[in-house]
Amino acid sequence: MWESLAANLAVILALLVGWTSASERVAGFSATTQKILFGLLMAVGTLGSMMMAYEFAPGRYTDLRMAIITLAGFFGGLPAALLAGTAALLYRAYLGGAFLAGASFIVLAMAIGLAGYALRRGKPVMLAHVVLLAFAVVGATLGLMKLAFPSFVTMTALWIPSFYTFSATLLLGAVLILEARRRELLTSSAYYQSMVNALPDCLNIKDLDGRFLAANPATSVLMDSASPQDLVGKTDFDFYTREIAEGFRQDEIAVLKGGENRILEQHILLPNGVSRFVSTLKAPVRDASGKIFALITWNRDITEQKRAQAKLEEMQVYLDLALENMHDGLAIYDPNGLLVFCNARYREMFPRTAHLRRPGANFADIIKAAIALGEEQFPGNESIDDYVLRKLHALREEGAEMIGLEDGKTYALRTTILANGCSLRIVSDATEQQRLQNTLSYQAFHDPLTGLANRAKFHREFMRRLDEARTEQTELTVMVLDLDRFKEVNDNFGHEAGDKLLVEVARRLESTVRQGDLVARLGGDEFAILLSGGIGRSDPAQLAERILKAVSQPLNLGDTTLLSGISIGYTTYPFDNSDLSGLLRHADQALYFAKARGRRTYQRYDSGEQIRSESA
Repeated sequence: MWESLAANLAVILALLVGWTSASERVAGFSATTQKILFGLLMAVGTLGSMMMAYEFAPGRYTDLRMAIITLAGFFGGLPAALLAGTAALLYRAYLGGAFLAGASFIVLAMAIGLAGYALRRGKPVMLAHVVLLAFAVVGATLGLMKLAFPSFVTMTALWIPSFYTFSATLLLGAVLILEARRRELLTSSAYYQSMVNALPDCLNIKDLDGRFLAANPATSVLMDSASPQDLVGKTDFDFYTREIAEGFRQDEIAVLKGGENRILEQHILLPNGVSRFVSTLKAPVRDASGKIFALITWNRDITEQKRAQAKLEEMQVYLDLALENMHDGLAIYDPNGLLVFCNARYREMFPRTAHLRRPGANFADIIKAAIALGEEQFPGNESIDDYVLRKLHALREEGAEMIGLEDGKTYALRTTILANGCSLRIVSDATEQQRLQNTLSYQAFHDPLTGLANRAKFHREFMRRLDEARTEQTELTVMVLDLDRFKEVNDNFGHEAGDKLLVEVARRLESTVRQGDLVARLGGDEFAILLSGGIGRSDPAQLAERILKAVSQPLNLGDTTLLSGISIGYTTYPFDNSDLSGLLRHADQALYFAKARGRRTYQRYDSGEQIRSESA
């Protein structure tokens, strides 16, 4: 008996040695493959144990198959349990005899192992689990034996196999747990080693005297050593100049004394003569009692980062200079209308509200203050709130607009919506441009000598007023005026006197008409007047009389006194229901008849082609 029992224990020991030896070889296989290989090993162990059965009672033999099959299922799941159990069933069938009873024990062992595997749900196996498993195996075995052999088996006879089954389950399970822990540690260590070796940054650990205990490949590259192992036992003094190494050592001593992590930026000269910038983390390492026994150093090469930062700072200086010296104002508002940034020129362009135009200011508050302080021109045809809302709407849409200030300046605003939703606004001083535009516009529509509207403006205004008269069913009178004997003034007194006469006549004409009526110089000594609105049939005649009287007043030019006269012809819409060219033609015809009648008169065009003349 004892020889057979020792042989069974030897099988258990062989299983332990075999799995320990094989575990490292199969570590790279998939989880399923490892379970199958584990199941094959446990199947061999099961067969070995069954071949060396021992007699625990007269005529009764047993072995440690229950422990092996149960642990196969508990650690290896279904693949391992099936392999170990199937091998045991096949061998039990080969032996013959009471196969059903023997098979029952084998199936029971498989069931216990798989139940335990399912209950732990992939969680790490603890020793307590194995102890419970051993009790379950022994209890189930005793129960099945009492059922299978009620008259033969006694508790006294079963204590020996129960004890050895319990011990074998506990021993084999404990060793499998330790082996699993060892493999996990090896795997974790391999992972950590791979990560440390793959780090592009330098990572090393030193003892309290500054000697390297371990380092990754990046450290050996930085320090120009043959390998990480070549650094072990050496210090920074073996690789750097004494001045640099001493600086490193002082930093380490400060960390060791302070007991806290420190992050440093260091400018170093490498052993190969290359100058680099590194960001360094130095962290003390403590044992279980809290005592510092080593120092971890992590270095990151930030040379390119420092260069990029220096370049960025240089560019920022240039950008700041460019923004501050821009001829235009620049401002950025966020989507909520808050000022994010503005240059100095932007504030200079709005002197009365410059103190408000700072980052964080609200656009609506700035506009209200500009109105209250009389800085920005405010139209009186809308409320302040409506005006502010309109300005906010313009701020949130791309486009351009012109604004006028109370001091006479005109600014052009150009708004661009950025990708982040902010509004970029460029403010340009368009005062001179606007003045030039106004001047050109004035010159295009006004007579340069008299300042009256010219022929172009007269025709444009005539078309507009005629359309208005037709739409509103009101009257429109067009007068054509011509100075009498103006050529004689130029011939006798010179063109300068003639120009003075034209200017004075223009002034007198403007003084006789109503506000809103248009006086124009069509060229030479020819003038025209547009009278619109609710005028009666006699009103043009009364105006003509006032004009004749005003123009006939003497004009003193130094030693010379000019007596001028003027002839007038006019027609009125809708009494003269012609188009624009027809009205002008009829007014010219009336002027012609006035001159034919002796000048210094006025004539109205008669639509029946009867000219009624009246003399002043």
